[in-house]
This record gives sequence, structure tokens and C-alpha cells, in this order.
Amino acid sequence: MTTLTIFIIGALLSISILYLVRKGKLHGPYATWWLMVAVIAIVLSSFPKIIDWVALHVGITYPPTLLLVLAISFILIRMLTMDLALSRKEQKIRRLTQRLAMLEAGLEASEKDKSPGGKAD
Repeated sequence: MTTLTIFIIGALLSISILYLVRKGKLHGPYATWWLMVAVIAIVLSSFPKIIDWVALHVGITYPPTLLLVLAISFILIRMLTMDLALSRKEQKIRRLTQRLAMLEAGLEASEKDKSPGGKAD
């Protein structure tokens, strides 16, 4: 029953992701990540012995522990990539704000020069 539930969750997740991509609400790299999660859920629910086999070869005595360790690892990796993307976006916003301020200052200076009370050329 558990494998059927995980399979259904993976299938619904993949359908939802494809729908969001089609509507333009989820972009490439993010969709790829979530589709990978959905495919892994479907594969592991279809072949649950994979977890047992990998756990045996890695030396983990209780196979569900492997699944939890992998899930936490993927969450941490995802959080790191999100922080990196957020840092890049914040840096871009800061640079754009600075450029906008410089352009506005230059525009104000040129308007003062053209005004009747300003400098004459």
C-alpha cells in the first residue's frame, strides 16, 4: 500500500510540474529539479528493493535510514542552490539600483543645466 501511495504522489507531482511549466509559472532549472524528485519517487515505489540493495552495499543495516539520509541530503543541496540563486539576484538588484541612482543623478544634473536658472552654454 505504501508503494502505491508513493507512486501516486510521484505521478501527481510530475503532472503538476508539467502543468506549471506549461502555464509559465515554473521555469527550467526548477522544473528539472522537481521532475527529478518525481521520477525518483516513482522508480523507488516501483522497485522498493533498490533501497535494500543500495543500503546493503553501502553498509547501512536499516534500509529506510538510507532513504532518510538521501532525502535530507537532497533538501540541503536544494537549499544551498536556492541561497546561491538568491544571492546572485540580490547582487543584480543592488547593481541595478546603483545604476538607476547614477542615471537619475545624471538626468537631474542635465535638467538643471538646461533650466533658465542653470548654466548657459
